[in-house]
Amino acid sequence: MNWDDLKLIDAAARMRSLSGAAKALNLSQPQLSRRLKSFEDRVGARLFDRTPSGLKPTEAGLRLIPLAADMRRNADAASRVLPDLSGSALKVVRVAVDEVRARVLTDGIEDLTALLGDVELEIISSHLDADHQTRGIELQIRNCLPETDTLIARKLGDLAYGVYGSRTFVTEHPSALTDRRYSDCNWLGFAPDDLWYPAHVRWMETKEIVRPKIRTNTMTTLLNMTVSGSGLALLPVFMADSHPDLVPLTGPLDDLTNPEHIIVHRDVRREPAVRIAMDAIARIYKNMAPRLTGRGNTEAVSAAE
Repeated sequence: MNWDDLKLIDAAARMRSLSGAAKALNLSQPQLSRRLKSFEDRVGARLFDRTPSGLKPTEAGLRLIPLAADMRRNADAASRVLPDLSGSALKVVRVAVDEVRARVLTDGIEDLTALLGDVELEIISSHLDADHQTRGIELQIRNCLPETDTLIARKLGDLAYGVYGSRTFVTEHPSALTDRRYSDCNWLGFAPDDLWYPAHVRWMETKEIVRPKIRTNTMTTLLNMTVSGSGLALLPVFMADSHPDLVPLTGPLDDLTNPEHIIVHRDVRREPAVRIAMDAIARIYKNMAPRLTGRGNTEAVSAAE
């Protein structure tokens, strides 16, 4: 069913003449007459009788005319609402991140603010998968892909991790500068119930590192413990390389360099504010790419090795 066809029925019923209906719809009378007849042929019923006094609805026409009138009134109501719709569009975008991704965004906060324009961004701390179905969160940044086709993943870039120790710890434990670091040095790690960094746990297992006696569930706390001289740890290179008290011992590890994705629901992606926020976040990741992969700090790594 085409609304344009029902417009013909509604106009003909209101104007009671083909000429009047044609004028109301800005059509020629022959054009309207042909379209009306074509519609009657398709539905298999005559809707109007052509009489000397004008158009007279048939029984079939009387059943359809009220419905066409309702559609016209609804279309008119929609036309009145349309100019105001942009004012009720989404303007606040919430992005769920762990503390590492939050640090990426806050390190680029000045550029991020400029790129967002009038869009407001709320950075929500979370280690859990966001529930996109309830629309509680519009975006989430993580390194794994969604498991449902209702969600879309856009790659932002790569983020690398490496082994670090404090300057004091490395001075007191020279083996940290060699492969003996895996057997001779104390290590710091994650609580076993933290599912956000399973690749790190597997990597430490392949190196046969003794189970860390001190563990945490946040990367920020792990970095602070490493700075205190408690042991060695796997840390994001962009966070650790900028810390004056930390020494890079391995450089970026290929096994722990993973793609970062921004996750969004297919329907939510159509919101202009969400697209602006996604583009702004992607730009921050692009600007910080050398830092996130550790490729901009090769001098410090070489010196440590």
